[in-house]
Amino acid sequence: MVVDLDLTAHARYFKFCLNMLPSEAVSQDASRMTVAQLCLVGLATLGQLNDILSETQRAQMVDWIYEQQIPRAGAYAGFRGGSLFGPHSSCSYAPANSANLAATYSALCSLLLLGDDLSRVDKQAILGAMRQLQLESGTFVPHPGTNEHDPRFIYCACAISSILNDWSGVDKDAATRYIVKCSNYDGGMTQARFQESHGGHLYCCVASLSLMKRLDALPDRQRTLKWALFRQGGGYHGRTNKVPDVCYSFWIGAAVEILGGHDLVDTGAVAYFIRQCEADIGGLAKWPGYRPDPLHASLGLVGYSFCCPEKFPRMSPELLLPESVLEAHRARQTQ
Repeated sequence: MVVDLDLTAHARYFKFCLNMLPSEAVSQDASRMTVAQLCLVGLATLGQLNDILSETQRAQMVDWIYEQQIPRAGAYAGFRGGSLFGPHSSCSYAPANSANLAATYSALCSLLLLGDDLSRVDKQAILGAMRQLQLESGTFVPHPGTNEHDPRFIYCACAISSILNDWSGVDKDAATRYIVKCSNYDGGMTQARFQESHGGHLYCCVASLSLMKRLDALPDRQRTLKWALFRQGGGYHGRTNKVPDVCYSFWIGAAVEILGGHDLVDTGAVAYFIRQCEADIGGLAKWPGYRPDPLHASLGLVGYSFCCPEKFPRMSPELLLPESVLEAHRARQTQ
């Protein structure tokens, strides 16, 4: 039996986090775009986004997001993570005026959640930047000047391409080859070849292949599904012999949904674990008894919605967006 969450408290928690964060979250100040996305996803999962945020507030958020857009800047184009150094047009600190793939993905998702039509998005600049950020190996770096590259950024590039309905910024063949090389002997997916299987990278690889319509490229789909299902021990954990963690309710739960394994999940046990991580003030924590945070609260709620889909708006496991939002977006694209 699925145990009910206190949905009113969760909506209140996300509204609070959109306005301010506790002092221990100061390190996230440069990632406000992602924090905003997580809070909006949480409210959308609850079906309360338009009830909690007025039309004026939604319009103000849309304008703030567009203020973070870096237009016509070569490989630096896209959206940056926040407004710590002021508006883009008046920011004199060059490193703060660089976009990155993760923030661009978060910005596009947030704009769709807020009902924007993306008409002010510099689409060609973003696609041009992505072409420069993809490496010969097929993976991506998040921004110029870094050596950080793994399936997370392939996923961001694929999600951006899907939302913009233009894949000219991604070499699909190269990206697919890289993902296949991340396949592990146990069916899991790794950050890079010969490394440990990890639930977060499994999600990024599986979701990317699904968005590219290349799930058949998985070397052994059934073994990959089995690895994901074996991450359940009440709730889901992300690596072998680890304890459950609420965020994997999405990372593993969504991968299982994409791979068609929903009926093999003990959804009651997953939902019960998520409920144990619920805070009195609203929000979900990583583990029972810990403080909540927007990431675990948002991803945990989406994972909870997979357990009892009849109670929540249907969420896209590939894009972390309500299917209704995606349908409206696709309809606008065909007009």
